[in-house]
Amino acid sequence: MHCDNRGSFTEALHSAERGQVSVNVSKPGIAKGQHWHHTKHEKFLVVSGKGEINFRMADDPAGKIITYKVSGDKLEIVRIPPGYTHNIVNVGDTDMVTIMWANEVFDPTNPDTFRLDV
Repeated sequence: MHCDNRGSFTEALHSAERGQVSVNVSKPGIAKGQHWHHTKHEKFLVVSGKGEINFRMADDPAGKIITYKVSGDKLEIVRIPPGYTHNIVNVGDTDMVTIMWANEVFDPTNPDTFRLDV
């Protein structure tokens, strides 16, 4: 479990064949992400709290921003394809809990994660 003033991030499952599943807790008003991947596919599922998931094509600074309103009250999976910079913002008054899946495990020697604001 990795904790800071924004909340926490905990890797729950890690498999070279099936990818990585993590639990992310975000404090109210906090945005996490602001990055993109060349090859990594991700899926986000908010199970508690309220948030917004924003993304746009990374190579188009003036590109259209796509926003999904998400909530633990209505479980929906949002897929983030490679090449899209993305973030998730807690817009509620309580902690937001998100289950995150990535098709690839994080490799610190070749981190397919590139910082870029949505």
